[in-house]
Amino acid sequence: MTSQPETATVAELKELLADPACRIELHDFIGDETLRTIDAIQNADCEGYDECLRAYEHASANLIKLLVAGSYYSDCADHDKAWAHAVRLLANRISYATSDHGTAINLKHHVTLLAIYAVAFGATAADRIDSIARIIGTVRAEEDGRVGRVTYLVNCDQLKRPEEAPIQASLRLWMTLRSMTDEFIPKTQEDALFDAVLDEIEYLLGVTHGRDTAEGTGPVGYGAIQVLATRVAPDRLVRRNLDTLIAHDAFQSVDEFYICRDRYNRAYAAEARV
Repeated sequence: MTSQPETATVAELKELLADPACRIELHDFIGDETLRTIDAIQNADCEGYDECLRAYEHASANLIKLLVAGSYYSDCADHDKAWAHAVRLLANRISYATSDHGTAINLKHHVTLLAIYAVAFGATAADRIDSIARIIGTVRAEEDGRVGRVTYLVNCDQLKRPEEAPIQASLRLWMTLRSMTDEFIPKTQEDALFDAVLDEIEYLLGVTHGRDTAEGTGPVGYGAIQVLATRVAPDRLVRRNLDTLIAHDAFQSVDEFYICRDRYNRAYAAEARV
């Protein structure tokens, strides 16, 4: 397994964020680290699904830490654009890996989802969701000849393993991101706080996914599968920030939000009964 030198640090990132004159330097700093990450992923010495999954997570770990911290400390649009740029690069420049048997290993989505969730965790912890709203509303990607919003194209609910049972994607994201968010989301006895944040983030991604689909709903997260059908959907984050989401074109209007929400709530409740 090849390793990625951690040339970019959170301390350096904080210095750039603190200086309003460094917006271009910040953009280049994150862009360069993202390209180094992509190069490490493309050249990872791994075979098979599980080994490549670990290799990709290892290669992207430093960038993911930067995105969590960067999103948390963001306080303006120039900052938010840097994280969106990273997600755009990841979504469009990581190619599929291939197994020994020639089967495509769909891990491209996992790395991009890690970045999206990292930004979302930082934004939610800071109670300023402009950074993730910008990604949802404005970042485009190309997938199998289609061009669309990145969270529509890559927000999958399962990691697809060749000829094996799929892994719940958000469970793997939980496992990978928990240690990277300790500074911003303190651990509690049963870690219910982190679980609650994850549920709200997945609800946000799921309900905004709906406007791009004929069915009107996106994939539900791991939280829905764990809970009783009587639980209220975790829509606090969406409701409190509806104006911000509309401003960044995550929804076109309040009416569209209500349509997507109602459809998604039905899907969420149905999944929770499993």
